[in-house]
Amino acid sequence: MTFVMGLDQHRAQITAVWLDTETGEITRSRITPAHRQGVRRFCEKFRGQELEVALEATTGWRFVADELAQVGAVVHLAEPAETAARRGNKKRAKSDRADARHIRGAVDDRTAARFLDPARSSAGSPRSGPVAAHAVAWAG
Repeated sequence: MTFVMGLDQHRAQITAVWLDTETGEITRSRITPAHRQGVRRFCEKFRGQELEVALEATTGWRFVADELAQVGAVVHLAEPAETAARRGNKKRAKSDRADARHIRGAVDDRTAARFLDPARSSAGSPRSGPVAAHAVAWAG
């Protein structure tokens, strides 16, 4: 199976929305608490599966990306400012589920999305200059 996933992470919880590209089924889940062990437990269900995950480069992204990589996922970091700009004007209240769905959709629309390269990001803040300097566009 092949899955495309978007994560909206916060300190207390992480919202995940993923698409099974073979069946078209969309599933969502919440990881609570949002710590390494909880993320590791969640990721285990995808071990051995083809998985692409997008998450915003906000506080806490690094350990989430590490745990996803441990199960073989391809991880894409979205620039938070660009994610907000792509979302456009909101007509409804913001929700974590909508954010995760929107981030997942950016993986589907690779021609328009720009992501940060987790392997080239600095050890500092994900919003620092070196990270922003390593933004990558999809090759196609």
